[in-house]
Amino acid sequence: MSFLSRIGFIETEEQERTRLAQAPEGSLNHYLSTLPVTIDEWPKDLLVELPWQQPRTDQAYRVVVVPIEFRKDALPEGVEEEPLPRKLHSGTWMCAVVFSDHPDYPAGGFRIDVPDAEIARGRKIDLATTLAPLSCVSGETLHAPEPLCASCEDSGLITHYDRSTDGITGHSRCDNAPCVARAEKRAAEYEHKRAAEEAEADAHVCAGHLCCPPF
Repeated sequence: MSFLSRIGFIETEEQERTRLAQAPEGSLNHYLSTLPVTIDEWPKDLLVELPWQQPRTDQAYRVVVVPIEFRKDALPEGVEEEPLPRKLHSGTWMCAVVFSDHPDYPAGGFRIDVPDAEIARGRKIDLATTLAPLSCVSGETLHAPEPLCASCEDSGLITHYDRSTDGITGHSRCDNAPCVARAEKRAAEYEHKRAAEEAEADAHVCAGHLCCPPF
């Protein structure tokens, strides 16, 4: 817990969850109230995968954005200052979509507004780690003797183009069996790593006010 939360200036995570849970069931805020905060740092220019899993929608999607510009929540008319405790994650980020398999949110710079509370519950993507498998210290190819998927080059998505204009008309999931198997393996490895990190965090006992950020 931060110092500002301890003195009652900003909501604690529990107070934020309680506030979000008061939203109607089925709403975004109510869904976010069921998720833990995973990004504590200022998210500007980070790569963030939004929490777009079931039961938020009938089908799970992967949407990765870069937060670009932060906008504060507007106060009600006649109110000059936000009452205490102030919202833990308030405001909205204008984001660029850099990867997506959601039909309504195409990648390639498409802009969307994302609540800060949703960004804080996303998954920060380390681009260096993500791209590392594309090279090999020994000089061999990643899937030797298997090549990269010829359909999607292991991105998991196939881009469709208009025959007349060459413009992008949409995307579809790659159904190449070896590619799907590799993607499932990577997902399983990630989930194993995430579970181990969460277990380690749950087992941690704070040794003092300078033990854990933010200070």
